[in-house]
Amino acid sequence: MANCTVCGKQTTKQCGKCSNAWYCRTECQRSDWKNHKKVCKYPFEIKESEGKGLGLFATRDLQIGDLVVCEDPIIYLSDGIKGVLKSPQTFKHTYENLGVEERNKILALVGADNDLTACNLVMESCLDSSSRKEDQEWKRALRIYGRNAIAVDDSGSALFSTISRINHSCSPNVDWSYLENHRTRKEVRVIRNIKVGEEVLVDYLAKSESFPLTSDRKEALRWGWHFECKCSLCSLDHDENDALRKRVQQLHDSVLNCGRREDVEGAANAALQKCKLLEKCEDLKIHLPVAYMELYETLIMLNLYRRAYGINDAFMAKVADRREEYREKAYKHCRRTKLYIDKAMYNKKIKRLAMMGGSHILLR
Repeated sequence: MANCTVCGKQTTKQCGKCSNAWYCRTECQRSDWKNHKKVCKYPFEIKESEGKGLGLFATRDLQIGDLVVCEDPIIYLSDGIKGVLKSPQTFKHTYENLGVEERNKILALVGADNDLTACNLVMESCLDSSSRKEDQEWKRALRIYGRNAIAVDDSGSALFSTISRINHSCSPNVDWSYLENHRTRKEVRVIRNIKVGEEVLVDYLAKSESFPLTSDRKEALRWGWHFECKCSLCSLDHDENDALRKRVQQLHDSVLNCGRREDVEGAANAALQKCKLLEKCEDLKIHLPVAYMELYETLIMLNLYRRAYGINDAFMAKVADRREEYREKAYKHCRRTKLYIDKAMYNKKIKRLAMMGGSHILLR
């Protein structure tokens, strides 16, 4: 714990923007704002990243859970890319209603000219060939949107002036999430410690149910974003990492298949082995909260199954009795990264599983 910058009381609450000041309550933070605002800033600078254009670089050491940036979108479309492809005029109307400053922020992003992403190739086929200057501008903005838009809720996507500049790595050091009461607002937090001067990197392909191999990732990035990935993971000998990812994917699929067959013991064993492998792989630890809660759920089901059928297998009993250990791991991981998307997943699972004898411990 640290001491409040104003009154000196012990506290665990930091300034949400810079993480450099500590406050025990809202009143202390407000009273200190006149002084703190002079030094309060996000912990990064935007500068050239070799071979990538502009990128974000840490201006100080960052720890897991630190906020990198929190931002509202410049432009948001509730139907996302799919809606734009169906009706490009929707984007045109939204774009033309923006102010000059917002438009300039969009046009400053990468992806305007000679972009051959899959999305933009499809977009080109939807556009007419008008050469009017005013038409050329919104079409240029549309191409930028196609390359840089980020999903922000179940179906929408948006452009951000800063977050959209974060470059990709298959071994990321940050992740992003929406906020509890602001589904279109995006925050970026550290998931692996970052040294001063190190580039801030996110995984464009991160999905909890998918663990693509190097060749698959490269193809997806080449087709979706039109670049050849040369991140630290793809540049090294990746046979060992690919073998691990392949095994994790097999175990993930096995959990689902065993569940469909009502093979509770098989699902629990596959979920347990999956978590053990994820713990060994630094670039896949982003998937651990979901994996831990998946294991927690299967162990609850295993315990119910064991009791219902009077099974006294010692090994099954020992594994089932460890369910709270994995819930606690998920809880600690979510608290450490401070990502709302992980917190929401955890609490949703807890509320549902509480009815089956699970824990009632929620993340606040």
